[in-house]
Amino acid sequence: MSELVTRSLPWIVIGNFLLVSVVLLILGRMATAQPLTEVPGAVQNVAEAVLDWFVEQARAVDPQRVTLVAPFLATLFLLILGSNLLGILPLPILRIPPTAYFSGPLALALVAVVGALVIGARIRGVGAAGKHLFWPNPLQLVGELSHTLSLSLRLYGNIGGEFLVVVLATQAAPYGIPLIIHAFGLIPSVVQPLVFTLLTVSYLATAVHASGEAAPPNTQTPESLGTARAQ
Repeated sequence: MSELVTRSLPWIVIGNFLLVSVVLLILGRMATAQPLTEVPGAVQNVAEAVLDWFVEQARAVDPQRVTLVAPFLATLFLLILGSNLLGILPLPILRIPPTAYFSGPLALALVAVVGALVIGARIRGVGAAGKHLFWPNPLQLVGELSHTLSLSLRLYGNIGGEFLVVVLATQAAPYGIPLIIHAFGLIPSVVQPLVFTLLTVSYLATAVHASGEAAPPNTQTPESLGTARAQ
């Protein structure tokens, strides 16, 4: 990358995040512009399947607050997915995924962890949510900070590593090899948003349900995501 691009990376990260957000808003507007039909077509079937997955995860957190939790999870997933997929664009600036630089994943991780605490406060009350940070372990707050590092480093390591390989391969062989790397890079680009969202679900479940309460069935936990964590 040129020296000018390197100096401008913070603004490129912010700009590409904003670009993905605008595109998602436009696509969402277009998707909801047409009324639903009793005999759904292919697009409606896919949209309903995606929506059902987010609703299912939200129900695992709190069956009574699906409309609060599901949009939060969907926003995180789609924003990360759209940001990752920028890397396949053949345009010099736009092909820089904001999730390939640590500031981007760190910001997303902060949104996920703080959002989980805010949603927990909305559901349980501010007092119970504040108690969650210090009880039953006074170091619970440190655990929340570790969640932030865990989410951000996992996303950054996978997407940033793939993007760095593409950049180096492009300098060595501009044609052929980068396309192959891009093809394999689609796997972490899709898997990482899924892992990020499922881990956020587990943090949400912890924030919503006080210590000693039984978590609702189907709640994802970090232990149950051992395979996903390895991605």
